[in-house]
This record gives sequence, C-alpha cells and structure tokens, in this order.
Amino acid sequence: MMYPDVDDLLASVIDTFEQHIAPHVDDEYAASLSLTVTELLRSVRVRVAREGEALAEDNAELADLLVDLRLHVPPDVIALVDEALASPLDGYPSVARLQRKAEGLRRALAAAIESLPDPDHPGRVAARAYLTNNLRRQEPWLVQAFVGPRR
Repeated sequence: MMYPDVDDLLASVIDTFEQHIAPHVDDEYAASLSLTVTELLRSVRVRVAREGEALAEDNAELADLLVDLRLHVPPDVIALVDEALASPLDGYPSVARLQRKAEGLRRALAAAIESLPDPDHPGRVAARAYLTNNLRRQEPWLVQAFVGPRR
C-alpha cells in the first residue's frame, strides 16, 4: 500500500482549503466559488474511491441486459450488441478501460432501446430498471458528496 493514499491526499486538500484558505476569502463571488470548489473536491474524493467498482458493476449489469435484449432487436443492433459484448477486460481494469467498455455497452443499449418502439416492451422496461440502478451507483459522487455549506 502506498501512503498517503489518494483519499488521504484529497481529505488533506479539502481540509486545508476549508480551514485555512476559504475563511480568508473576502470577496463575495470568490467566497461562493470557494464553496463550489470544496463541494467539487468532495465529489472527486468519493468518485475516486467508488467509481471503478461502480463502473465494473454497471458494465456487468448492462452486459447481462444486452444479452437478454439481443433476442428482441433487429440484426444491425445484434451486431452492435455482439461487438460491445465481445471485448472482455482482462486483468485489473483501470477506470479508463472500464469507461471505454461502458461507452460501447451504452451505444449498444441506446441502439437496442431505439429498435424497440413499444415503451412497454419488456426489454425497454428492463433498460429503464438498469438506468435507475446506474444512477443509484453514481449517487455517492453526484449527490451525497455535496454536503456542507452551499453557494
């Protein structure tokens, strides 16, 4: 393990900024920006800690969904789904590799959804459930990290 780790470093930066820099900002606009910077740093701290795991879970759920949707979509979409599913991530995947994989899976999902015009089709219902889970996985850095004073 490498010390200090990224979480320790970000916690230190946030604490230093909140305790020693922001209180000395007298300009109203700059003070507002200081609060925003602190909130964004909190978001980055949570995202760094959780994004890799969240992306891996999301990609696995989306891949399973695409396998099911494959049975209901036209041949051109099947090709896109097969392409997205055909690129396994070997070894320890970096966040960048997980994001690239997610982009391909999302393209296939968008094409699958577009090819199913009935909004009540079971495939579209399953896609909406996946998208709900996707947003819940991102909640820690999109919502929960933004605590404390606001602009």
